[in-house]
Amino acid sequence: MKRALLLIAALLCLTACRRVEPEDTGATSTPTARNDGRTLRIFMWSDYIDPEVVEDFERHEGVRVVIDTFESNEAMLAKLQGGGAAYDLATPSNYVVQTMVRAGLLQPMRKELLGNFGNIAAGFLNPNFDPGNTYTVPYQYAATGLAFNAKRYTPPQESWSLIFGPTDTVRFALLDDPREVIGAALKSLGYSVNSSEVEELRAARDLLRRTVAKRGFESFSGGPEIRNKLLAGSIDLGQIYVGDLLQGAAEDPNLKVFLPREGTTISTDTLVLLRSSPNPALARRFVDFVLDPEVSAAISNYTYYGNPNAKAQPLLDPFLRSQRAFNPTAEDFSSGRVEFINELPRGTTTRLYDRIWTELKAR
Repeated sequence: MKRALLLIAALLCLTACRRVEPEDTGATSTPTARNDGRTLRIFMWSDYIDPEVVEDFERHEGVRVVIDTFESNEAMLAKLQGGGAAYDLATPSNYVVQTMVRAGLLQPMRKELLGNFGNIAAGFLNPNFDPGNTYTVPYQYAATGLAFNAKRYTPPQESWSLIFGPTDTVRFALLDDPREVIGAALKSLGYSVNSSEVEELRAARDLLRRTVAKRGFESFSGGPEIRNKLLAGSIDLGQIYVGDLLQGAAEDPNLKVFLPREGTTISTDTLVLLRSSPNPALARRFVDFVLDPEVSAAISNYTYYGNPNAKAQPLLDPFLRSQRAFNPTAEDFSSGRVEFINELPRGTTTRLYDRIWTELKAR
């Protein structure tokens, strides 16, 4: 859920010469050094699946699963484009899927081969970033909120103004993620997180310049790091993916998170089948395995991220179902309070976002 926009643009240019592989038929391909039909390689966000689920699949199929992790979409793209690793599956966020399609990195998921695909909730089907779910199966999702440690600090209101307002009495950290940080500034100003309006982006830039100049600004950090800073008491407020915070809140009830009243971002992480997959048939069996309601619920009960599997909902941990920030309402979506991060138009808009982020990080 973190990205470098210029890098994505550069990757698009590089992919113009990418070799196109023959269409997969859904059957296991001829064995090679990496295509033995018994080893599945997955490239995913760190700490993003229950290890017991992986072990169950290995026992069920009599195979081995190898998982490598990434911490940002741009790092994932760079490694896949580099061609040094032959993964079968990856878990990109929704707003980089079209980038991967244009880059020739994906092959159709062929959902007709997935017996459990019908378990997906209607709201996650046929998304605008992948019409007809040609390439993607929704895996998990998360909104982004503001977290605090109630033992040390009680927010007077549930608002971005605690960070972006004129006062400078709160110690805070922001996600090390350009779309999240710029998106939060845009939302606090009443604009869309996907704005391409130059004046709106300039206003967000000016607001962020003032924000990171505050004495209370501590750092740009990853979600788990922000959670640890809250636990340690080194910050009062932290922008965070709700799942990352709830992992800590299950053990320390003083950790709390809210969705700011002005609105916030949400993104869906997906399972995609890579064009260079050595074992596409095995990869599809894994995807179908994950779509089983009990398996899907076990993953969310481990990661504390949102679950798009309708039949898994009754099986989720009651703690998760009780968390307001874990379950944005239909009204949150219809009103625009919770807004999906979308891929940006290439060209000027992408360059503007990148310039804002580069300036903030170089402060």
